[in-house]
Amino acid sequence: MISESNLEEMSWIDSVVQAAGLNSVSDLRNRNTNSKNFFKAKSDYVQTPISKEGLIGAMKILTKEPSGFIICDPYGGAMARIGGRDSPFPHRAGNLFSIQYLIDWTKAEEGMADRYIAWLRDFYAYMGSFVSNNPRAAYVNYLDLDLGTNNWTVGTRSTIDDVNHARLWGDAYFLWNYDRLVRAKTKIDPENVFNNEQSIPPLPK
Repeated sequence: MISESNLEEMSWIDSVVQAAGLNSVSDLRNRNTNSKNFFKAKSDYVQTPISKEGLIGAMKILTKEPSGFIICDPYGGAMARIGGRDSPFPHRAGNLFSIQYLIDWTKAEEGMADRYIAWLRDFYAYMGSFVSNNPRAAYVNYLDLDLGTNNWTVGTRSTIDDVNHARLWGDAYFLWNYDRLVRAKTKIDPENVFNNEQSIPPLPK
């Protein structure tokens, strides 16, 4: 049970410092870290209230892994007044909140990485009944390579197969805007100079 003593009012920048596990605002300017940390994240969008039974099940999974946690970001308000096709980001009206599933570990725990990642994937699988579907949406800034990755076989040239394959994560991140973003990529970067594991491929020449 959360009580008032568990809460602390602070500025936004101080909350960033706390979330990052730093000591002060001045630490944000330090580009070198003293420790090596790793993490794995996945995400979902919730469009209907999760049942009591579903929440109890989620809490049971969370209590089994002290290193795991979730972040829920509320949606609605001003975000929902912008149409889902008015910008590349489509997750607006109709979403109650997003979930980020997270687990992190230190260099000393590197031998536990496979177990931690398996726990996170199992948690994500359990939540499938309570979140968006067709497609199961995801937040692009919580990059999730489990959704699929590009497989550039000839330099970075793109084929129609690459465009179709990238739909695995493109539809999750961008929904109906994926095809428009492919056309924009084709016009702006037809040679696919700017690319990564989940970048949007251009249409082939």
